[in-house]
Amino acid sequence: MSRPVITEPGLVGDMDEDWYHMDPVQGGSLSVSGAKLLLQAPAKFDYARHHPHKSTKAMDLGTTVHGLVLGTGQEIAVLNFPDWRTNDAKTARIAAEGAGCVAMLAKDYDEAKAIADAVLAHPTTGGLLTQGDAEVSMFWRDEEFGIWCRGRCDYMTHFGGLPTIVDVKKSADGSPEEFARSAFKYGYHRQDPWYREGWANLLGCDPGDIDFVFAVVEPEPPYLVATYRIAEEHAGLGREQNRVARQRYRDCVKSGIWPGYSEEIEDLELPRYGVQRIEKEISDYYR
Repeated sequence: MSRPVITEPGLVGDMDEDWYHMDPVQGGSLSVSGAKLLLQAPAKFDYARHHPHKSTKAMDLGTTVHGLVLGTGQEIAVLNFPDWRTNDAKTARIAAEGAGCVAMLAKDYDEAKAIADAVLAHPTTGGLLTQGDAEVSMFWRDEEFGIWCRGRCDYMTHFGGLPTIVDVKKSADGSPEEFARSAFKYGYHRQDPWYREGWANLLGCDPGDIDFVFAVVEPEPPYLVATYRIAEEHAGLGREQNRVARQRYRDCVKSGIWPGYSEEIEDLELPRYGVQRIEKEISDYYR
């Protein structure tokens, strides 16, 4: 895996993941995860950029599934032990990791493979993930705010005549209703326009000429799979939030000030669903 210093816009297909998250752009750049922190409080972003998260050698189930689906990641050493408690299991694990592999118990690997196989067997999702490029990092300039942006796509391909970005997600509930809630909670509606804009910038086309879909899989049998696209009007809301984040980034870089929450006493209102629940409980009590 390469660790280049980025000075020009472009795509990099073999970039080390830790290096990407450490921000390889000369002078600094903004990712969509960084934008999420900026929208919460710039101080959170400032802390995160000076304390970058590094991946660990141990792959959890979701990371393993991700690697098996995309054909990326470290080589996996499958070890046939019931758990890691015995000395033999610990010794085998140390040896595997010393050889540059990720050690996994056979039962855990079998589960991860079953989930990955379900994704690849899905008639739509499987087809999307067969002819393209995995784990592509992209870097571009936002001319409106004069800043660098970056993104790391799970998969880049073509579908239905359009350049298409596929993002693989593991979700406890992959139904349309519940994944829509996850999309709002985790900001997937911002990820969609961010990545489409980045690739369109590098291709020299309009973001509307790029497609973006989520390949969603449930981690429990029967490992149901679904493919979703964010409604364009809601991706538009995400696009406007991204602009706010980019402007905050530009202004904070210029001023050197990264504010946290308000320094004043703020009045709070309970969320609407909470108020409705309390009102119902009171009403039921006096009924």
